Amino acid sequence: MAKKTALITGCSEGGIGHAAAKKLAAKGYEVYATVRSSAKAGGLASTDNVTVLELDVRSDDSVKAALAAAGNVDVLVNNAGFEVWGPLEEMTVDDIKDQFETNVYGPFRLILGLLPQMRNRGSGVIVNVSSVAGRVGAPLNGLYSASKFALEALTETLHYEVGHFGVRAHLIEPGGVATPFGDNRRLVGAGAGKESPYTPLVTQWGEVSGRLAPGGGATPDSVADVIVDAVENGAKLRYAATPDANMVFAARSSMTDEQFEAAMRSQLGLTW
Repeated sequence: MAKKTALITGCSEGGIGHAAAKKLAAKGYEVYATVRSSAKAGGLASTDNVTVLELDVRSDDSVKAALAAAGNVDVLVNNAGFEVWGPLEEMTVDDIKDQFETNVYGPFRLILGLLPQMRNRGSGVIVNVSSVAGRVGAPLNGLYSASKFALEALTETLHYEVGHFGVRAHLIEPGGVATPFGDNRRLVGAGAGKESPYTPLVTQWGEVSGRLAPGGGATPDSVADVIVDAVENGAKLRYAATPDANMVFAARSSMTDEQFEAAMRSQLGLTW
């Protein structure tokens, strides 16, 4: 019996995609681990059952080349993403376009490229890595949150449309995870240290936001375990992937908007 094949985006060393590639490879999947630069893949190139491919999800040509190299793909994990961070008033239209180019249009390119073969085959799994920000907005991450809300909507619709053909779609929703993700943020306006009316908000948010994920949050391995569970078992559409995500979602689902805001302000000590 042929090995199942998985293609994973955003597999830079230290991140969730890197951990997921190793875990799926250890389970016998033939894994195509993609990164924008192969130099960022760490030891994946020498890992059994792993082939490293260079892929820029923002480029149609790059996506086509990677999919041609991978051939038949049973599992797609859309993990690549980044965050533009700062007050919405200090963003530009180009900022939001750029945010969506990677976090929404990128996954959509991969889905469009692979869904026809999955549908024709009558099987396949699409896992989109969202975020707690895909269901709950917060100060200073409005563009990132908007992109993840969009990814959630696309995935939920996909679930309804393609389940009929034997194709599953799942969302992974981490909160705080100890990865280099924060190092790759694009900081804008007061978020980048520029003096503005929002500077006190940035200062206060930096002081309190860690209270949502005491101890620094989850690990890439723990989130990768959730991805593997979704791939292999696929019991539900959404997977809250970290303790803080579970806490936030439980609170959000049991409260009105106003109650939730009051609870979060109390929990965080946020006075802005």
